[in-house]
Amino acid sequence: MRIRYFVSIVLIVFLAGCSSNDAVVININVNSPEKTMLFISKIDFNKTIKFDSVRISAGESVKKFKVKQGDEPEFYSLSTSKGTAITLLASKGEKINVILDLSNAIDYQVSGSEGSEKVRWVTRTFAKSKAKVDELSKRYLNAESNLERKSINNEFEQERIRVKDELTKFVWENPMNKASIMALYQKYNENLYIFDSSDDLLLIKMVASAWKALYPESNYTKGMLEDIKNIEKRIANAKMQQLIQSSEMPIPDLSIPDKNGRSIKLSSLKGKVILLDFFTSENTGSLLDNRELLEIYKKYKSRGFEVYQISFDATREDWINYIENAGLPWISVREDDPSASSAALFYNVRQLPANYLIGTDFNIIGKNLYGANLQKALDSYLNK
Repeated sequence: MRIRYFVSIVLIVFLAGCSSNDAVVININVNSPEKTMLFISKIDFNKTIKFDSVRISAGESVKKFKVKQGDEPEFYSLSTSKGTAITLLASKGEKINVILDLSNAIDYQVSGSEGSEKVRWVTRTFAKSKAKVDELSKRYLNAESNLERKSINNEFEQERIRVKDELTKFVWENPMNKASIMALYQKYNENLYIFDSSDDLLLIKMVASAWKALYPESNYTKGMLEDIKNIEKRIANAKMQQLIQSSEMPIPDLSIPDKNGRSIKLSSLKGKVILLDFFTSENTGSLLDNRELLEIYKKYKSRGFEVYQISFDATREDWINYIENAGLPWISVREDDPSASSAALFYNVRQLPANYLIGTDFNIIGKNLYGANLQKALDSYLNK
């Protein structure tokens, strides 16, 4: 899987103060449904540097910012306390005009900056594709047959190829524009980049070489060259394996470490009836459900029932303390960063607790079943 350090750019600006022709001036007409704060940061490949923040009143406000700018065009992010953000790509001497409605940030308008206009195109192009893929993922998890899943998988591949072709064309036409770096780092989730295979190395190397010729000391140059090394070592293998598995695997497979660091694949339990459970000991509902689940597990384990429980505890220590004190007899695993959980994304988990009941053929046969409802589903399936 591709290792990426570039901070994912979603949408626009920054700013501070300065003077003369080495400055960038940004005029922002912003409409907000409520009072909020705007946080302005520079995005420097693997980190963000916060410059300033301003208060925005409910309704329409006009703000003007001036920032000192070096020779290299820079990405700047404007975000709110609720996470809404947009991205600008500013060059020295530009006077950028932005119209931004915080209730619909993706439709922001920008002029006076070629780089920012190209960034807007990349952002909107990929946002439409991601929305479609998110919907396909939901449909996949609710699909009732392998034939339907295969059809959805084909739709995903068609959409991925379509947007990749658009972004590839953009990069070939703009190899010297920093917006092409942004295009190369678009991703559906933490494990699934648009450009993620050995076939993409030529394109990535072309942009890295162009940027190295222009700005050899740039953090973007250094970051991309390092990334190329990582790609060559670990060619991405996570296209549909994780988001929407091929027809050979009806549902997304998972491989998550247990408390001993041993990665356990969900597919290793194929042939059993599996409860894929999303859990946190910080949630009272989850704790109560686990008490009931202990009795159910004892009753059905000998009939081929197994639990694959994913912890969303904030720290590894909290998770291990809980499972050891509770004496949980089933498989308990935890991702390194539950706040960016791939498993939750693949299975469209929006709140905890949540679960899926998976049959011996590795197809989903139930969702969010607890207590008596879970026992009823197990009896029905195991007695057929």
